[in-house]
Amino acid sequence: VTTFKDESGWKLQVNGEDFYVKGVVWGYTPRGANYAYNLWAESDDYIRKVLDYEFGLMKAAGVNANRSFTTIPPKWVTYIYREHGIMSVINPLMGRYGYNVDGKWIPFTDYSDPRTREVLKRDMQEFVRRYKDTPGVLMFAFGNESNYGLSWSSFEIENLPVGEQNTAKARYLYSLWNEVVAAGKAIDPNHPFTIVNGDIQYIDLIAELCQDIDMLGTNAYRGPSFTSLWADVEQKLDLPVIFFEFGSDAFNARAFAEDQLSQALILKDQWQEMYNKAAGNGEEGNSIGAFIFEWRDEWWKYLQIENLDIQDNNASWSNQAYLFDWAEGKNNMNEEWFGITALGPMNSEGVSTARPRMAYDVMKEVFSADPYSASKSDINQMFAGMNLDLYELKGDVRLVKAENEESKRKLSFTGGRLQAEMVVRGDDKFLDEKGEDGLFFSNGEMVFLDFGFQPTDKVSGQMTVNVLGNVAEKRTMEFTYGDRGLPLVIFEAEERIQGFPRTPVVLDNRNRVQLYDFNAKYEGENIDVEAFYHTPRFHWGYEGDHFGLLTETTDIAGIDIWDQGAPSGVEITGKGKWDGLTLLFGPEVHWGANPSAILKYDFKFAKFDWTFIHWEDLARRDEPSGSTEATGRQTRRTTLTAEREFANGWKLELGGILSAPEEIDDVYDRVDSNNNVFVDKIEDEDALGFRAKLTFPWNETYLQVHHAGLVADGGNPHKTWGITDPSRLPYSGLGNKREYEAGMILRYGDFMLYPRVMYRDNLVHANPFIEPEIIDGVLMPGIDQRDTDTDAFAVLGNREARSAEVYLTYDPTGATQFYDWDNDWREDAKFAFNIGGTYTEYPTNTDAHLFFFEPARSNSRFPGGGLPKEDVWGLSSRMVFNPGPNAKHIIKLIRAFEQSTGDPNGGTRDYFQFHWKSEFKRKHVFSGYFMKDAFGPYDFWRDFNITFPEQVKLDYSVRLGATGQVGSVDDELSATRLGIRTLYRSYGEENAQLETLGDYEFMTVVYFTYQF
Repeated sequence: VTTFKDESGWKLQVNGEDFYVKGVVWGYTPRGANYAYNLWAESDDYIRKVLDYEFGLMKAAGVNANRSFTTIPPKWVTYIYREHGIMSVINPLMGRYGYNVDGKWIPFTDYSDPRTREVLKRDMQEFVRRYKDTPGVLMFAFGNESNYGLSWSSFEIENLPVGEQNTAKARYLYSLWNEVVAAGKAIDPNHPFTIVNGDIQYIDLIAELCQDIDMLGTNAYRGPSFTSLWADVEQKLDLPVIFFEFGSDAFNARAFAEDQLSQALILKDQWQEMYNKAAGNGEEGNSIGAFIFEWRDEWWKYLQIENLDIQDNNASWSNQAYLFDWAEGKNNMNEEWFGITALGPMNSEGVSTARPRMAYDVMKEVFSADPYSASKSDINQMFAGMNLDLYELKGDVRLVKAENEESKRKLSFTGGRLQAEMVVRGDDKFLDEKGEDGLFFSNGEMVFLDFGFQPTDKVSGQMTVNVLGNVAEKRTMEFTYGDRGLPLVIFEAEERIQGFPRTPVVLDNRNRVQLYDFNAKYEGENIDVEAFYHTPRFHWGYEGDHFGLLTETTDIAGIDIWDQGAPSGVEITGKGKWDGLTLLFGPEVHWGANPSAILKYDFKFAKFDWTFIHWEDLARRDEPSGSTEATGRQTRRTTLTAEREFANGWKLELGGILSAPEEIDDVYDRVDSNNNVFVDKIEDEDALGFRAKLTFPWNETYLQVHHAGLVADGGNPHKTWGITDPSRLPYSGLGNKREYEAGMILRYGDFMLYPRVMYRDNLVHANPFIEPEIIDGVLMPGIDQRDTDTDAFAVLGNREARSAEVYLTYDPTGATQFYDWDNDWREDAKFAFNIGGTYTEYPTNTDAHLFFFEPARSNSRFPGGGLPKEDVWGLSSRMVFNPGPNAKHIIKLIRAFEQSTGDPNGGTRDYFQFHWKSEFKRKHVFSGYFMKDAFGPYDFWRDFNITFPEQVKLDYSVRLGATGQVGSVDDELSATRLGIRTLYRSYGEENAQLETLGDYEFMTVVYFTYQF
């Protein structure tokens, strides 16, 4: 493959024949998947089915080349070429969206860093070596609009005037690009090399620094015409031009409807101009082809990880060159609608179908012409004579046949799932007494019905309704959604006739139909309004909520266990002139929250990002968030935080909190070192707290200090790695503390060592329990331990602590971060693991913990008072194995010596846990656990300090139907499956409170889930 220039202009040739690129940007992402989906991890048979379907459609339209953002393995590059005659561009992104340098993931690639340049150059050369002799390779291209991603910071760059900073960064980028190209050409002299630039920005730098490229590769979104681009490139570079991205979306933001005609007309005009600019037509002669963006729609582009089974019609940026739907001050470019084919449902072979739009038919006629052999007049005559009415009609007919008119309905049924299960359970006591009659059988059925609605172009939403059939009896082995339908036994408060027992009333037909979840959104000019019920909600930890007031509520399955409807509320987000303002209110804005209203305002001042939050509880919850979790008092909190990122990795976070001012002047009792009892009161300063954190660039070291008055309670502190963080550091949002924390991340190639330490003291210690007594005729009143209901504050999770931990992580594939929330599905390393532990000394006791006592509908203390002082520790390891494309194994080990989270009776527990999951051929899933002397699987077991000698779970399921959707959490949860699950646990002397049971209990569940 080569480029050459003669008197007629520039041409690309393959095997000595002229080759005008008629290409598309291709990627395969089914509905419900996102950027994490990896087609190449599927079976060869399935990959072949996908490629034959996709490239068969392309071949029928005359496509002769493709460009992909995911690297197509060499054997499939050859397969596409030999079976369908379509060549491929090898386009490594070269750090455009971050890069792994010596085991450390760098989100913003610093092209000025010598080591980064060395690693990128080395890796790009390896790409060339891998593909240089692969049949079907058309050319090599590096990056993707990398000139738009010059986001790194350094002291040298920051010291330049603002207008020169990006130009200085760009010099590093373009010089590296040329070094990579030159090195690649030395390895493979038989293919052309280029870059993928954003339009022709920095064209003078390209002329100066990129003299080894064979053509200018560019992404250009200029509307129907590329205007002066051809002449500019001819004048300054004298190189052929190839577009790696261009095109138009197929959604009209003004009409708020699919617009196949406008997309097709723009593409028609663009290709007519490109053909006219090809060699031999008397103009610049530097057009050698292009790749339309894109082959088909991608439903993940807008929210990335949300709404993956819905095609969003949000316009995310504005471009005046697309006049068919442009309006002043409005966005008009819809990221999920750029395909010349629409993303359809799966066919019988599990391949996502493509519905050709009008643009597909127009391109089919365009690609039938050869700009090199046809005259300019013939070319223009062809474009002028196109039967656009016919093509528009064909596109509309396909639209109707595909039933995409559903998107225009006010309410539509979008799918659902049917669940059925059969349960057998028993224990040794009943089996010994009754034999086979000691087994208990039950069955359950339920259906979820999903609906979508969009009554106007500004209002859209979805909801799911749950309908119960029978309800299987699985408690206390398992608690599951739908248990609300179990029979409820109610006893009359008094005897009707003296001497006769009370008659129980059984309610067995309760709440059979229930709204499972609901979400609706209004998108206005200056505000967005979202109403939510039982849908995932994220914290504000990255938006200035340094005190963790808003707790993340994404574990919807965990909430389902208790038939709870959290979270629920309304969020109003300002934009435009109200940008930075957020109002959130509702009965339970996060799991366990009181009815509340929250105001948040983000703004910039003095080079800092500031966030003001005021949280006002409107009432107190009258029921627990889980089975026994205590409810919290009504209160209010106000925080003000500031943060700033400096050059070279320095970051400073500052924050203050005013919490529970209503507690000021409340009295509390305490003791001194001689057990003398004193009565004090809450002062103004006891409601105040502050927090500061400084992060250094050296080994990502941080220091943090948090001082909080007696009642200066915050929320749920954020961990470094979020919900997957293995840390057992004793974080607490309660006040009454002086807390200091430090840590650093040490990286050695693919290894990461993360040591952390925490030191915490209390301003006022927990109370001991001292009996009242009379000494010398004087009554000594004694003292009781505090709790959070009857006292202004209590020492609980915020108790004094001296803690240290270290974790070692091995992760050779930095792009799939080991601590990402969905790493179980995304991790692609052959082997990745972590191992580490935490040791914590608690030198003092706690006050009394509370639990929610259902019969009294109020909080109650655990018997036995607070937890005693103790030294605790925990070790854990998580390992991920990917021995081949058809197998994945995940193992998690835990060994710990830990206290209860409530009841002190029974002492500290020494236990072991082994959890595992294995997946074969992306259809067969085995999982389970073995736990020795461990707490039960639900939080209340630890609250009441209940452990079991052995607990075992074994689960096998097979996914039915077509493959191809597997690879993410959403795919796994939405799969039709048949499975069997067995649970076993034994009882010992420590389970005396469960005296009705024997030595062991077991349960087997056969389950079936059908998705429709």
